[in-house]
Amino acid sequence: MCEYLFAAFSLKKAESEDLSASEMEAVRRWEGVITTVAIQEMTHLALVNNMLVAVGHGPYFQHGNFPQPSRYFAPNISLALIPFGEQALKHFLYLERPEGMAIEGVPGFELLGNLTNSQEEGRIIPEKEYFSTVGSLYRGIERGFSTLVERIGEEGVFLGARMTQATEELFGLPGLVRVENLSSAIRAVDGIVENGEGARGNWENAHFGMFLRVFKEFAEIKKRNPNFRPTKPVVAAYARPPVGEAEVPIISDRFTSRVSDLFNASYSVAIGVLSRFYVHQPDHPRELQLLVSAGIGLMAGVIKPLGAVLTTLPVSRRLPGITAGPTFELQQREYTLPHREQAFMVLQERLVELAGHLGALSVEAPSQAVSSQLDAVKGAVSALADGIRLDP
Repeated sequence: MCEYLFAAFSLKKAESEDLSASEMEAVRRWEGVITTVAIQEMTHLALVNNMLVAVGHGPYFQHGNFPQPSRYFAPNISLALIPFGEQALKHFLYLERPEGMAIEGVPGFELLGNLTNSQEEGRIIPEKEYFSTVGSLYRGIERGFSTLVERIGEEGVFLGARMTQATEELFGLPGLVRVENLSSAIRAVDGIVENGEGARGNWENAHFGMFLRVFKEFAEIKKRNPNFRPTKPVVAAYARPPVGEAEVPIISDRFTSRVSDLFNASYSVAIGVLSRFYVHQPDHPRELQLLVSAGIGLMAGVIKPLGAVLTTLPVSRRLPGITAGPTFELQQREYTLPHREQAFMVLQERLVELAGHLGALSVEAPSQAVSSQLDAVKGAVSALADGIRLDP
């Protein structure tokens, strides 16, 4: 999801950025496709957490910071934030490819080795189950649900609180089903697989087919106009070196660095809000809507516009003409706030703090346009801080 959003952020927004009217129309269409896929990936993330909660687990939103080798795919492909283009689209096609379909690798995303599952059964400690495609992973999860139900029955498997799950009625995301038995778990898995690679191979309208159409259209325009550049000169730039990664662009521009930190802080607050949603108490139903509104508001009214601002700001004098892209960094800490009143206090305090930083940055902005954008985000954050307040 983060890779898709970065690619969408990297696209140009106006004909004044050296694009013809027809090229700009195509770029807007591609941004719409990528955004649609990213939103569906948000649905998948919610479904995964519904599955976790259904079996008595807590929510899980953590991820390693980019760039990183994937610990999840058998090929051990690298996950990185790269602008829209041929390399990114080939990578997206590889991620979303249907089972059994071969996709030529691209540098940085090639196969690094064939990994096999342990065949030993009856172990008390779980082991990694390697998979070649996202679809094969989820079909494995589906088999796991079925096997457990056969062994201990539905009541022994689906023991989690059904009211602490995300639904289409609450979030407005089609296909977001509550997981409470084997049939609903299989329905959740089917939704994820069918969105991504298609229903049992029918991939034309799935993510794979959507990206394939974009790839072909991009290649055709590039063929007609070799100088076609649909993206801003964006790189995933960091305010400070991420742990374990020394060779990444580091932001030396002070203002850009602070906006980058604000983006990542806002992203962390959104993760905290969504994590809290999955552990709310059923006897406080009104709080569900507070958390839903805050989560959606942060994504649409804060993270998206801050990402757009960031892609217009310089990285450093050592990289002239290069602008900064959002890095979706998470601190290595627990994001689930388990205690009700204290959780809402912490979230509200953090939103107030974000609004204060936005106000200070607006005054220092290098242009009136950036200042106005930051003021609008500050207004959104302040409204969210007021809205997430608990009743006395």
